[in-house]
Amino acid sequence: MNRPPPGFSRYALAAYLLLVLYASLYPFSGWRWQGLSPFDFVTANWPRYITAGDMLTNAAGYFPLGLLTAASLRPRWTGWRAWGLATIGSSLLSFSMESLQSFLPVRVSSNVDWATNTLGAALGAALAVWLLPRLALSQKTRDLRERWLTRDAGFGLLLLLVWPLALLWPPPALFATGQVIGSLSQSLSDAMQIAPPFARWFNSDALLALSTPRPMGSAQQVWIAASMLMAVLWTSASISRPTAPRARIALALTAAGLLAITLSAVLGFGPEHALAWATPAALQGLGVGLVLGLPLTHLPRRLCAALALAALLCGLWWVNQAGPDPYYAQNLQTWSQGLFIRMFGMPQWLSWLWPYVTGLYLLGRIARPGPHN
Repeated sequence: MNRPPPGFSRYALAAYLLLVLYASLYPFSGWRWQGLSPFDFVTANWPRYITAGDMLTNAAGYFPLGLLTAASLRPRWTGWRAWGLATIGSSLLSFSMESLQSFLPVRVSSNVDWATNTLGAALGAALAVWLLPRLALSQKTRDLRERWLTRDAGFGLLLLLVWPLALLWPPPALFATGQVIGSLSQSLSDAMQIAPPFARWFNSDALLALSTPRPMGSAQQVWIAASMLMAVLWTSASISRPTAPRARIALALTAAGLLAITLSAVLGFGPEHALAWATPAALQGLGVGLVLGLPLTHLPRRLCAALALAALLCGLWWVNQAGPDPYYAQNLQTWSQGLFIRMFGMPQWLSWLWPYVTGLYLLGRIARPGPHN
């Protein structure tokens, strides 16, 4: 008997678990035994200064975890069993994270955090178990997903929903995620200075050229924006049924991406810079991407996946061949000192990794046997 492919909720749960692990154990350095048992926080006195904001943040952080865990247990586990398993599992995860934080000097283990995390997970699981299934909106959303998307669209849908989050890290050009060559080469160059015996294995001049790429020209910005946008539009088409309104879905994704970039500018630089991204080159790239991308969203799914992969590879090649201008670098430093620190660097990681994970996903869809339409 063929098993149905994993649903969106399970892919989303796996992604959110990684997010919780990252946020709980950041900055992943300075590990050491501090002379205390990792479980002492359980019986410790409550912190003297407890703010409502901290408690709300802790509860909100585990609310999606409880919701996604309970949703992932269906249809095998429902009702009180699903709620109990989701709550207990999330509480055990929080307990483990608080225990491990005792080995990180910059983090503080807290029984209040454990309690509020458990409360948030319990509320999220209750929402998934008892409220959402009774809402007409939930049923309509499920019906739309079944009518518009393929049965194996779970991971692809997750990638498309994460794409706007990846754009919160200010890109060097419109939609330009995946610029990693400069950072990698700089890290390798720094490592060579720490371990000079290995320096002879590398060409330092080539590393210097990679870590200081040429400024990005306006034509390059146009084609980067266009290719990256087309990759997203065709990725959405590759998981859509032929009867789905693919053009409307593509336009909605474009609007979400632009909204994320605008929000990033507002949070990082102030409301007066909300539309700083709307340069002539960016607007031209947006127009080219829509004009070339929208008509081809009605092609067969596998062909759309192939076109998306080709556009993504072109965009990654161009974006990694050039670097940002000095104005962008100065703004990025300002942004990273504020919002970047408060979000533990997660937007930057999403910006780096999203196109490469998407490329592997598209490659799998192209190679997978199945219908072409």
